[in-house]
Amino acid sequence: MGRIGILTLHHSYNCGSMLQAFALQETLERMGHEVRVINFSNEGQARLYSVLERPTSLKRIAKDVLLAPRAGRIRRNFAAYERFMTEHLHLDGPVVRRREELDDAGYDAVVAGSDQVWNVTIEDGDDAYFLPWVTRARRVAYAPSFGARSPARFARDPRVHADWLRRFDALSVRERNGRKWIRELIGVDAPVLLDPTLLLDAGDYAPLEHRPPGLPGKYLFYYAPSYSRPINRFVAAMARRHGLAVIAFNAKTFHVKGMALTGFRLPAVESPAVYLALIRGASAVVTTSFHGTVFSTIYRRPFWTVKNGGMYHDDDRVLTLLEALGLQDRLVPPSFERGRDWLAAPDFEGPAARIARGAAVAREFLSGALPAGAR
Repeated sequence: MGRIGILTLHHSYNCGSMLQAFALQETLERMGHEVRVINFSNEGQARLYSVLERPTSLKRIAKDVLLAPRAGRIRRNFAAYERFMTEHLHLDGPVVRRREELDDAGYDAVVAGSDQVWNVTIEDGDDAYFLPWVTRARRVAYAPSFGARSPARFARDPRVHADWLRRFDALSVRERNGRKWIRELIGVDAPVLLDPTLLLDAGDYAPLEHRPPGLPGKYLFYYAPSYSRPINRFVAAMARRHGLAVIAFNAKTFHVKGMALTGFRLPAVESPAVYLALIRGASAVVTTSFHGTVFSTIYRRPFWTVKNGGMYHDDDRVLTLLEALGLQDRLVPPSFERGRDWLAAPDFEGPAARIARGAAVAREFLSGALPAGAR
């Protein structure tokens, strides 16, 4: 079989990003390929996941004042992410910071995706993920996401991005909007495929889990990339109603947002391994996150995905996912209803069947895009 390189946001200190890289790696290896994760992480990503902000504005200086007393804890968390990455991802070598240093020599194909590799506005975004540097290997896009940013509107030169997209030997996307935007740019209907995390099951993730010490017996896991007061109040009301402690995540954002005043707690350490264990053990999960929704489904936990301002208009990441799984009723506004049973789990049999069908389609796509016959 082929030697495959994966180019994705694997070096983000973000649980979903690392786990989707692991899942695609694992899927391709089970198909018989030799797989390496191309260890690209640009300077924007290095800045984004630094412990303290660069003091370029009063706002950033204020953040540093808040974070300085917690810097040791944040560094321990980041070290745990690094350990997970080096233990579970098959990296191709030392980290590369510049697109010009990338080389496809020795690969039969390079796969871009999944995750928001085609979001042209994020701080760690990079043209490298459109694979203009690939000259010998097949170019394959597996379920990349544009986030909420159409390249026709937000890219510096949409014509250049259109040219890069035309060069792909096999195109797919993760969301409906992505399919629409590719059709508008180059007239191609790209299939909408499952996020790679859904190509594995709970048993596949179990060996990765690490339950941190000091967890309460019963807890609500609150996982959000950022925090808002309306959703904080919603989570607090749900926890009081059912007598649950609240475990949050992301110490850096937690302290910047003053979340310690809510009474919510952080785990002793944070990493993808801890994240998986927290979801598995939770009495309920409340999330605004795409991958928080994914793993709550994989682990069959009672969960609620709370609407925020981004879940409308051009950001259809969570909506595409929930509609594909038939779980639209788990998307709720941040308004607590006292009489509702918030610990009731949905019937996961229907979603499981949909995932199985979607996984078969995804593997068929990959089989066609990555034919046998290594160089």
